[in-house]
Amino acid sequence: MPVVLPRADATRLGAFRQALKETFGANALVQDDELLVYSYDATSERHWPDAGVIANTPELVQQAVALCATYHVPLIARGSGSNLSGGTLPILGGLVVSLAGMTRILRVDLAAREVTVEPGVINATLQAHLAPHAFFFPPDPASHRISSLGGNVAEGSGGPHCVKYGTTSHYVRALKVILANGQMATCPAEPTLIDWPGILTGSEGTLALFTELTLGILPKPPAVGTLLAGFDGLPEAVTAVSAIIQAQLLPSTLELLDKATLDTVRPFIDAGYPDCEAVLLIEVDGTLEGVRDQLSRLHELLGLLGASPVTVAQSPAQADALMAARRAAYGAAARLSPHLWVQDVTVPRPRLAEMMAYVLTISAQEQIPINTVAHAGDGNLHPLIPFNPDDADEVARMKRADAAILKKAAELGGSITGEHGVGIDKLPSLPLMFNEDERAVMAAVRSAFDPDGILNPGKAVYPVIPQASDPGSLAVEPSSPGLYRPQSEPELIDFVRSCYHNHHSIYMGTHSARTANLSLEGLNRILDFDADNMTIRIQGGLDVSEIETFLHHHDLDFPVKTLGPHRSLAALLSEGWPNMLHMGYGPLKNWVLGVSVIDGQGRLLRYGRSVMKNVAGLDMPKLYLGSLGRLGLIVDATLRLVPWATRPVHLSFPVDMMTSDQLMALVDALNMMALGPQGLWMAQNQGHIMVQGPDLDRKVVAIRHILKDFGIVPIDADGVSALSDIRRWYTSQERTRQQEGGTHYFGVGRLPSPLTAPLLYHQPDGSGWISTVKPEPFQFFRSLDSHGWQVNEPLDSGLTAIQERLVHMADPRNLFTHLW
Repeated sequence: MPVVLPRADATRLGAFRQALKETFGANALVQDDELLVYSYDATSERHWPDAGVIANTPELVQQAVALCATYHVPLIARGSGSNLSGGTLPILGGLVVSLAGMTRILRVDLAAREVTVEPGVINATLQAHLAPHAFFFPPDPASHRISSLGGNVAEGSGGPHCVKYGTTSHYVRALKVILANGQMATCPAEPTLIDWPGILTGSEGTLALFTELTLGILPKPPAVGTLLAGFDGLPEAVTAVSAIIQAQLLPSTLELLDKATLDTVRPFIDAGYPDCEAVLLIEVDGTLEGVRDQLSRLHELLGLLGASPVTVAQSPAQADALMAARRAAYGAAARLSPHLWVQDVTVPRPRLAEMMAYVLTISAQEQIPINTVAHAGDGNLHPLIPFNPDDADEVARMKRADAAILKKAAELGGSITGEHGVGIDKLPSLPLMFNEDERAVMAAVRSAFDPDGILNPGKAVYPVIPQASDPGSLAVEPSSPGLYRPQSEPELIDFVRSCYHNHHSIYMGTHSARTANLSLEGLNRILDFDADNMTIRIQGGLDVSEIETFLHHHDLDFPVKTLGPHRSLAALLSEGWPNMLHMGYGPLKNWVLGVSVIDGQGRLLRYGRSVMKNVAGLDMPKLYLGSLGRLGLIVDATLRLVPWATRPVHLSFPVDMMTSDQLMALVDALNMMALGPQGLWMAQNQGHIMVQGPDLDRKVVAIRHILKDFGIVPIDADGVSALSDIRRWYTSQERTRQQEGGTHYFGVGRLPSPLTAPLLYHQPDGSGWISTVKPEPFQFFRSLDSHGWQVNEPLDSGLTAIQERLVHMADPRNLFTHLW
């Protein structure tokens, strides 16, 4: 059961304040006028802290956390305080630690596509810093001019460009943190049993305090085009959204504004928005020729769908004005009443019309105005509800409308929060998405990080959960060395529970000396497939190659390609293989929307939804991906898809005449391309480049120019065949390893001399390598031998202790020690 921290008594609080002043001097804030600014955020709530401190260095943050741990005082980390969920409100008093002064941009590595910053750096400041280099940080929430990057990571923020580029969670590579006991810890980018940056992103300051963030960045596309389309009705606008996606047009921004919003914005900022029922604001990017093609296709498609007018911005100034008007929706609505309640829900894109129609119904039913804007491309909508807090009846109607909207979003398979977080606003609504066991496990994860419950108490995770029930009675007795093949989830749950009661470890596959041998081959069904939403939910026993075949039949694809496709989905998700198309699509975790797992007590836990934007509770899927089953057996997963690239281009070239310096210079040049390769790998003394997706021909021409600069004349091949060839080759290498009892080592990171290192396979951008000998100088890696997978991870001691608590919580009788 999670700790619920009481307010500090006067004696303890007095001693704490004295210690604070002795430690921090003038940076300790204890007077009411000093604390006023920390008593509120962007919501209408107000709660007063007991003290504040301005911490401008990691050491000062560490001292503040240590004092709170010593005196058992609640601690709330705060950046700009721009959050819309009450996430930084000190609801139990305590200490507010301001990180707003930690504003250094510590490192910019354009070739590696990453930056390292302190948490107080403002999102827009980083964008301005990167702009002269033609790079950008894709997540850009509406508050980007004032919100801090530490806050963006803590909330898992989104923004209008997520439809193409993803959310903040897709760009967090590594973190430095202060744990609840005051210890410093580094959460590395390297493959560890637990994805520490993944589980910490979106945790709303409840697990640790950030002192340093390493974030991914991207080259800016050379051209951008903006288009505005008006519609006679809201359903027609939403229909157009689906039509755009189905036409394999992927805008960088796809925003929808309803009539109430348009009527509010138009007097506030004149950007030429038409007088109609709804508009779509669309932005596309790419090469100059590619942008012209996309705008032309959009103009034709929208015309066929009855859009009028369809206006293409003729200048950057006009495009900026159109986008500024969209961003002004919040400010314009705030003028309608003394307060504005901003909601944030996400539904699968095909349900967006139903959700927005429901908002209109609730508005009429409760007789309260609701303006709605939506990141329509990813199903994320923001109903804006103006209200007078001094009018009790109006407040009651606002709260009923708010509750109804949250409930409906959950019923439609969506999330009660897409990008704003839970905070205190949505805490009571978590049961709409999670059952008792699921909330209990999230609370236990929080307790593993913060046993005393001092970090931002009463936020993000349900504070009081009944004890989970004991695993049920035996239904299966694994008493023979045979292989058990469950055909359903209930059968698998019974199997795990019987192993729990009999203290049997579970082994995947046949081990003659063992008693609990398991195969997931019987769990091989497609549970849900939504081509319009570009999502699929699949049981873990289905072979990855069969999944690819099914998706290709529907002109879709899962953009994660690993060596050796003939493995189950559960194995792929649990083992953490590198994505061969990492350069274009990122790691596997960016494409998994949800998982269902059975933990070591036989509890079935489902986390995630068929939506990309979902920050309800902790990002629990990240806990299970790549964890080798130690925290739970993955029984099904929901995947995000892309249009199938039916004719990928594969370019190969010999590397035996290159030096390591020349190879890395080539990699750097390719990494600087806004429209570059999707895949880059080396094997058998050959370099391999995979190119696919929009603007294909122009991308190939640009890549050929770069190769020519290095004196390389590549050999062309069909991309599909090339992928099959490299997989067949690695299958033979894996077979040899098994026959000879050898070991393969897996890791990430750039090698100083990749051409002389004993590498079997290598993604030279640093996203993955496989070696036949223990790698130097890397300390973090995985190995696969006759005993299965092993993880070498010299973690900081604080993280090691947390990991031990997490594993014990999930698998108290060590059923899953030898799963993979």
